[in-house]
Amino acid sequence: MTNLFYLKYKYTKVIDLKMPTFSGYKEQIDQIRKLGECLKGGEFIESPFDIPIEEEQRGDPDKTDDDQNFLSEQNDVKSLEQGLVEGKKDIKSITYKPKLVYFLDGSLRTKYLGEYIEGERGFCILSSEVSCAVVKKNVRSLEPFRIEKKLVFIFPHKDTGLISDTLFERLKRLDEIWGTQNNILRIGFLMKKEQKISDVRYSMEGKARHIMHTLELQIAEDFERGSDWLVMDGAIRKEEFLDLKNTIGLAKSFSRNPRFDLGDGKPLMISRYLSKIREGERSAVFKKIGENNVAFCYVRLRVYPPMEPLGGLVKIDFKLDEDELSADKERLIDEISAEVYALRSPSVYPLPRWPSMIYPIRMTELMMRSIRMNNEIIGYYSRELKNMIQEGVISG
Repeated sequence: MTNLFYLKYKYTKVIDLKMPTFSGYKEQIDQIRKLGECLKGGEFIESPFDIPIEEEQRGDPDKTDDDQNFLSEQNDVKSLEQGLVEGKKDIKSITYKPKLVYFLDGSLRTKYLGEYIEGERGFCILSSEVSCAVVKKNVRSLEPFRIEKKLVFIFPHKDTGLISDTLFERLKRLDEIWGTQNNILRIGFLMKKEQKISDVRYSMEGKARHIMHTLELQIAEDFERGSDWLVMDGAIRKEEFLDLKNTIGLAKSFSRNPRFDLGDGKPLMISRYLSKIREGERSAVFKKIGENNVAFCYVRLRVYPPMEPLGGLVKIDFKLDEDELSADKERLIDEISAEVYALRSPSVYPLPRWPSMIYPIRMTELMMRSIRMNNEIIGYYSRELKNMIQEGVISG
């Protein structure tokens, strides 16, 4: 198969998706009231907005995650293909047998509900709608494979000193009950034992993101893929993700900190090096010096004017324990890169990140968007919570 590839989206019923009915929402409201009962004895100052405001994301999460891999002064990465001319390879004409079958992405929407005061203690309460979707590619069509969602309420752990032991234990027991009921409602706890929390609200957002990654991992581990490959949106540098068989991470944004050693003794900064990678080309395969099991390369999916050096690029992360590339491994990387390049069609223009977006990942985003909880419902849940905490009044 060449890179002449065009996907269509096949609408099918998603068996795993159980959209709430009216009775389902009533059950959720009953559970929200149980959460309010746990919080009785304190004061809840609700957000002044009828529809809770979504928390502002600070920076690009993928780039922030990748920056964590390049925090030291020594950020040199070494090419495992030092014989490549200009450190790049043309992949447009590479013939491959399709391997990339499953595509997984996660979504996170965190909303501020208000402030809770318990004696001399106080903290904010956030609700996070965490979703994860998987799309399966069948030859030239895409179809939904799996989708899951959780509505998680974030609280501090008792070790933070921001919540009483009694309230913590009540919340913990309620979360255990929700877990046994297979409820979409869950409670997450912010844990910071060894360092002072300077921004509780921001740290809670980080906890919500951790919950999303955990859900992604659980789903990735939960279905049998055989020899088929899984593509996860974002990096896979965490150890638990690297243990997934036949898996690559595909990031639309990435750190600007590494310096690239192509073997000529003249390390290049990222903008200088990647500006040479043209559409349908991949970079050399790199490993960070001192890092043993992660390799990566970059593929340029598109060039569009005016092109900035990192526009239209994706970064492919994969597990590689060897410090040298075998011929078989190099061929595998070539074929995967060529297939990723082919999956850029059809274009998702005019989305802001369309130059670096492959079509199956866009389909996972649309699936998750289709099951988002109505903002008015979240606002209603928040008011029910306040009624139970402060008044014990059950409204209509």
